[in-house]
Order: sequence, then structure tokens, then C-alpha cells
Amino acid sequence: MTSRERIRETLNHRVPDRVPMVDICFWPETVERWRAEGLPAGISPTEYFGLDEIGVLGFQANLQLPEETLDETDDYVVRRDADGAVVRSWKNNYATPSRLDATIKTWDDWNAHKENFGGNVSVESIGETYRQLRERDCFITIRPCEPMWYFLEHLMGFEMALETLAEQPDFVADVIRTHTEFNHRLMQQLIDAGMEFDGLWFFSDLCYKNGMLYSPKVHRELVLPSHQATRAFCDRHDLPMIFHCDGYMGEMIPLLIAAGFDAMQPIEARCGNDIRKYKKQYGADIVFFGNISTDVMCRTKDEIFEEVSTKVTAAKEGGGYMYHCDHSIPPTVSFENYSFVIDLVRQYGGYES
Repeated sequence: MTSRERIRETLNHRVPDRVPMVDICFWPETVERWRAEGLPAGISPTEYFGLDEIGVLGFQANLQLPEETLDETDDYVVRRDADGAVVRSWKNNYATPSRLDATIKTWDDWNAHKENFGGNVSVESIGETYRQLRERDCFITIRPCEPMWYFLEHLMGFEMALETLAEQPDFVADVIRTHTEFNHRLMQQLIDAGMEFDGLWFFSDLCYKNGMLYSPKVHRELVLPSHQATRAFCDRHDLPMIFHCDGYMGEMIPLLIAAGFDAMQPIEARCGNDIRKYKKQYGADIVFFGNISTDVMCRTKDEIFEEVSTKVTAAKEGGGYMYHCDHSIPPTVSFENYSFVIDLVRQYGGYES
């Protein structure tokens, strides 16, 4: 099977030749370490280990507000971005930017600017990236920004956004609705331009280590209608849906199933998620994509063996599992240990023909 065929079969809950093997993010420091430990120059980890490639073709709309640099040092730069958010980004390490302030703080602020939302996204530039990915015959996902994540992370920042979520739910609903409608319009334009996608992949960290950032009730009222509308769009175009979310997923899984998502990723082990348990509860309803702990990857071979062999064996039963680490591969993982992980996934992830 090709990687594209293998992933398609798995997302359709059918049994491929082996579980797909995907890791989408290796820290730059990780690759630098691995070069010194045996990874040949000029070849990516995905190529070297023969991983199944998923092409991610993303777009993110904004309000097209004026951008400016507010402060800069040797370590960081503070900028006001096109959504009016003030963001500190680090220059010398692979760390999440900090959001310091926002321009959009009220429904009136949003209404004053929302007519400009999304107009900056270029179908032509997306098309060029699409052609490059299609030449590699990989599984290509379209990745619009997930609407609730846009509100929480990009428009306001978590603290202000979560307060607004509690105090002005109608404002939040309008942002989500506007964003959802834009996503569907642009994806339809891309499809009408001849682009054939293999799936949709939302990246949206709506959970933290102990659970959801807000209640399941709020999700059902504000977010689920958006996700179900996107499911209807994807059904019209035969696109499976994958949902990326860090944190503890116990409360979120039933909501993802209710929305019609086909797979969840990366299923952080350090937050208490365990696919050996989830497979028994939800294996008929959703594909599990990940959960192999990078914390364990830094430990002994015996501990790595236990982590990989038991999880892959349990999760692959009847199809419906794709290998991925439980987040991204940090430089604490040695080249030798990662090689051992991939060897184990190949050994325990095969299916009898």
C-alpha cells in the first residue's frame, strides 16, 4: 500500500497492511542532535525512517489590521499582529509565543472590523503548495483554523477570551459563525479550483492537562454546531475529519464523536490519556492517532518496549489506529531510542494478510 492508501483505509476503520506511522513535528534541536548521532545530512526524519507523510495545507484568516513592531531585544520581539493581538515571540528557542493584549475586546470592536475578516487568504498561493504536495502523492489535509481556537488563541488570548466566553456567549457565537462560514467558502473555492483533498485537520487545543478549558455544555451550545456544519461540508466532498487537541481528552471524546470527527490526535499520555482504555470505550466510533509517550521515549529500552508494544497491539485491533508520538519529538529523545520506537511499531503494527 502507498501511504495515502494506508491512511485512507485506517480512517475508514478498515484494516491496512500495517498501522500508518506518522510524526509531524521534530523540534529543530532534535534534528540537530540526531545529525550528530547518525541521521544523514540532507534527509529528513520522515524520509529516513520511512514514515507515512501527511501533507498539511493550512490557511488562517485574520482581520487585516495594521501590523507593527512594538519592542525588540536579542531574545524576543513584541508585535501587534493582523488580528490586533500583541504577541511576544522568542528568537532563540522553540517556544509558544505569549499573547499580551488584544484590540478586539467587545462585540462592538468585533463588529467594527469583522467585514474585513479573511480577505487576505490567497487561493493562488495555497494552490502552489498543493501542487508540490500532490507531486509527492502523500495524504493531503486541508487545515483551516478551527473557529473556537481562533477566538481563544488568536483574537483575544486565553484569559480574556474565557472571561468573555462566560459573560458574552452571543459575541463568541458570532465570531465562531463568521469564521465557520469563511472556512467553508474558501474550501469550496479551493475545491472548485481543482484541488482534491484527502481530509480536513483541525488543530485546536481546547483541553489542558486536567480537562476542557470550558464546560461540555458550553461546547455543545457554541462549538458543536460549527463542527457539525463542517462535518456536513466534508460529507459533501468525501473528506474525513481529524481533530488535534492537546491535554486530557476524556470529556472531549464524546463531543468529537457527536460532531462526526473520524480521528483524534495526538492523545497526550502525560495528561492521563491511554488508548488501551479508550479503544475499549470508543474504538468503534473514532480512530486513535498517537499516544506513544515522548517522556517514555527518553527512558530505558524495557520501558519503551512496554509503552509501544502494549499500546500498538491494543489500539490496532480491527483497524482504527495510526502511530504518532503524544505531542512532538523533543531533543531529549535520542536517535537510538527513536529508531527503537519505529522498529517496535513496525514489529507490532503489522496485520496478517
